[in-house]
Amino acid sequence: MSTTSYDDVLYPSYTHPQTHPDRLATLATLNGLQPAPVATARILELACGQGGNIIPLAVSYPQSHCAGVDLSQRQIELGRAVVDSLGLKNIELRAQSILDFPADSEPFDYIIAHGVYSWVPKVVRDKILQICRDHLAPQGVGIVSYNTFPGWHQRRMIRDMMIFHTKRFTEPAKRIEQAKAFLTFMTQATGAESAYGRSLHEEFHMLSNSDESYLFHEQLEEVNEPVYFHQFADEIAKHELQYLCEVEQSNLRFERYPPQITEVLAKMEIIEREQYLDFFSRRTFRQTLMCDREVTVDRDAMASRINGLFVSSNIPISPPEKSQEGQPLVLNLRDGVEFTIRDPLAKAAFVELGTQWPRRIQFDELQIAVRKQLSRGSVVMQSQEDFQRDTRLLQETLTHAFVISAIGLHASDRTFTCEVSSRPVVCPLVRHQAASSEKVTSRMHSTISLDPIARWIVTKLDGSIDTSQLLEMLIEHAQNEKMAVQVEGRVLTSPDEIRQHLHSKFQPNLQQLAYQGVFPQAMFAELGLP
Repeated sequence: MSTTSYDDVLYPSYTHPQTHPDRLATLATLNGLQPAPVATARILELACGQGGNIIPLAVSYPQSHCAGVDLSQRQIELGRAVVDSLGLKNIELRAQSILDFPADSEPFDYIIAHGVYSWVPKVVRDKILQICRDHLAPQGVGIVSYNTFPGWHQRRMIRDMMIFHTKRFTEPAKRIEQAKAFLTFMTQATGAESAYGRSLHEEFHMLSNSDESYLFHEQLEEVNEPVYFHQFADEIAKHELQYLCEVEQSNLRFERYPPQITEVLAKMEIIEREQYLDFFSRRTFRQTLMCDREVTVDRDAMASRINGLFVSSNIPISPPEKSQEGQPLVLNLRDGVEFTIRDPLAKAAFVELGTQWPRRIQFDELQIAVRKQLSRGSVVMQSQEDFQRDTRLLQETLTHAFVISAIGLHASDRTFTCEVSSRPVVCPLVRHQAASSEKVTSRMHSTISLDPIARWIVTKLDGSIDTSQLLEMLIEHAQNEKMAVQVEGRVLTSPDEIRQHLHSKFQPNLQQLAYQGVFPQAMFAELGLP
């Protein structure tokens, strides 16, 4: 098989949390579909690279079946080495062109095509959509990410400039070096006084701080074809698919616009409205969910479907007593967004979620807990009408909170435990990754960075060592100068200081690892599964 640019310059192979099938299943459920349970789903990833996104799914869901396809032989071989090392039997990685995807393949419940659509010729783009059409299960969900106009007009201008500057160089490393030099050159040549200069400087700053592989594959690849959203919607319609929603709901919320704008947007058909929202925000990137055109999509009863989902929130409410007061609860979210909650049941729900984090709580269980919280444990009799009214209000508040990213909604429970046992067992994938890298994949499908102490700890946690033994091993390791122990930038050299510091931080460090999702649920460990 011929080599590709991804063989020459490897792309970092990490998780993409937004593509997790649980996220896709949650959004599909809210929009009226009945997606397959993630734990036993068939999952396909096109352009999977080294498997950094698909392998953790196979690890977290041993009863699922996962498949990954990528043109780069080198990247697939690296991924297969991980699969073989972990002894995984529920995943297949193939070095194969998307164009050669077998027509007789069985259906998949979830198809992921992240970071490929805009970067391949039209014949391959069409094939991606054809695979979604032909190989999605009846209630299956596909996700495709792609660069979009109008935001990419400016980025394409800068890309054209960099391609012009680097066209005389053939070696990837030299092209990357020259692309960086060009950015510096342009920054020095264009002042930030004009509108043109300010806009260029914003993009130059972003690119200058980007990973080299991103710079090479995003800006210097031969193909990078952004589209307007309405054009993408037309393409999926030609392939007998229909638009479902965006994976990031918060990007398209209405309340950021004046009432007269919101009123007009609300009257538009969904595709037209989404396109205008892109115009307003100068959007550069979309992650679009789609399904078969015969599936009934119902966006009007979203709040009522929260009942079957799990809820989570990492927003601490302090002090909790404030939720009991008559004053509204105001949450300060990212990007300066404020979320005001007035309903007592909803305020109590946020207190409960913040206290229980990172636990996921089923909606019905949450509702019972907050009613007990408000009544201080006593039974409060309500008419059926009042009970249903309060339930609807809580559903609507939580659904709105999800849209603005104030809470998480999940189709399935988590696959990790926050309890630290006397003989902890870290996920084998994490142990494997920590042996050669500070970056590991948690069971929350996120990439976390381990400091040297945490990294050393997780490589030892296979269930054979109890925590007291491990602490003594860690202290000895540090005292023998095999690991630097720093406090506020000062390296500890005294054996007593090292012992005292590590002893005080050991259990908190283990608990932090637990909250980050590196300890699998007991059921998986007992079965000998990853």
